[in-house]
Amino acid sequence: MAQMRIRSRQVVAVYIAVTMFGEQGSGMGYPQRIFVYAVLLASCGPGIAATGSGDWQQESDDWEYLRRVGRVELYRKPVAGSQFAALQARTRMEVPAASVFRVISDYDHFTEFVPAVGASRVLAKAGTDTRVYQRLDLPMLFTDRHYVIRVTDSLDTANGRIRVDWQLDANQTSTLSTTDAVLPKTFTGFWNLTDTPDGSGCEAVYAIHVDPGGRLPAWLFTRAAEHYVTDVVAAVRERAMMRE
Repeated sequence: MAQMRIRSRQVVAVYIAVTMFGEQGSGMGYPQRIFVYAVLLASCGPGIAATGSGDWQQESDDWEYLRRVGRVELYRKPVAGSQFAALQARTRMEVPAASVFRVISDYDHFTEFVPAVGASRVLAKAGTDTRVYQRLDLPMLFTDRHYVIRVTDSLDTANGRIRVDWQLDANQTSTLSTTDAVLPKTFTGFWNLTDTPDGSGCEAVYAIHVDPGGRLPAWLFTRAAEHYVTDVVAAVRERAMMRE
């Protein structure tokens, strides 16, 4: 786990350096440049835009295969009205869907295993809906991010299928302080977990779509996002297997 966290921070450092020297802008202090890493958790500017589920989140076969990273297959998909593509990671985990769900829904302990999460706590829970506050700790010279997301669980345990969708809670996020942290603009995604027929594990799909705003080039953000998505899947896999 420590090695994975170091790798994630190395990726951040590389893309920060490229962005600081490669963009026309207001200099090193420009907070949205670090957003390439921060928004992915799991995410600029003063305005808050609500993000719905969108067509991109529907199950379909129109994802473009990019490459395989270890045990994870990486895909992307254009999103109507956005210059940023959605990203999807697919892998098989050696634990059942219910075990993975216990990890990805353990929001109060995200700081223990998800890269860059400095604070994470459940604000409210009603049935299958959960409101979660998170704060992302970023390298010095850059402003942290914090936000509230709304998570919806769809549990079909009888058939071994679990889906978790989330989106930015625009109303609650807009009430957060901007004194020492920047509010994200857009963040939505899902986990889809399906038990294998032989019961030896599950097929896991993790997908996100983020529009970071600001002047960050789409190609640069996408490359950083691809690294981060695979790191998140690796962290969840390790955590789930450790708990078995």
